[in-house]
Order: sequence, then structure tokens, then C-alpha cells
Amino acid sequence: MKKTFLVLSLILLTTITYGQNSTDVLTAEFFKKYEQNSDAAFDFIFGTNKWMVENKDGIDSVKFKIREYAALMGEYIGFERLSDKPLGESLKVSVYLIKYERQPLRFIFKYYKAKDTWMLYNFKFDESIDDDLDEIMKYNYLNEN
Repeated sequence: MKKTFLVLSLILLTTITYGQNSTDVLTAEFFKKYEQNSDAAFDFIFGTNKWMVENKDGIDSVKFKIREYAALMGEYIGFERLSDKPLGESLKVSVYLIKYERQPLRFIFKYYKAKDTWMLYNFKFDESIDDDLDEIMKYNYLNEN
């Protein structure tokens, strides 16, 4: 019984420690931190890419803008995944709706895996989801007939 527990513990520890082989793990950890402290969440996700960490001014700018939006949007409600698209085996784009009382934001995570570890390659956010919804509705309307 002890051997089984030890083996299961080692497997679980290995999964947690090396879980960054999955973009889902990175994103889940980001949102876990975001709920408590958005700055810590961005420090974590940008920290997956050693080249991004060097751009302290860029990271600080993102954190400042998110805090400004959050102050205007009301209470943070949660998030939901809108899209998750792998592009080959080394790129992945994940789009999330960030739910606030007043209106949503959109976060776009672009991940890259050069060897065996995923890292954030690019991050964008915006509030212009409404423009995209108009385009979707127009496209659907034109293709109904």
C-alpha cells in the first residue's frame, strides 16, 4: 500500500512540476492567480518566457491597463474559453472571455513550444468584442439564404 501511495505521489508531483507541457495548465494557473491579484497572474504568465521578462516596461504597461479596465468594469465574475486552436505542434492560440459586471474583456494568449516546454509567445487584450459580434452576425445573415 505504501509503495502504491509513493508511486502515485511521485506521478502527481511530476505532473505538477512539469505540467507546463500543457498550455491548459499555464492558463489555469494564470486565472487562479488573476482571481486574487492580476499583477501576480501577469508576472506568472510572462515569466514563462525569459525574453518577455526582460521587457519590464511592457509588462508594467499591460498590468496598469488591466487595472484601469478592471476599475471601470466592476466586479470580476470569471472567465470562459471562447477558442483554443493548435497551429501545428508548436503553436497554440487560446481566446478567453473575461467576465466583469459591466462588460467583458477578451484575452488572447499565443503559446509557443520550441523544444519541450510551452511558453507565452504573445498576449493581447481588448474590449472590442462587440465589433466581432457584429461581423459574425453579418456573416451569418448573409449566409442564411
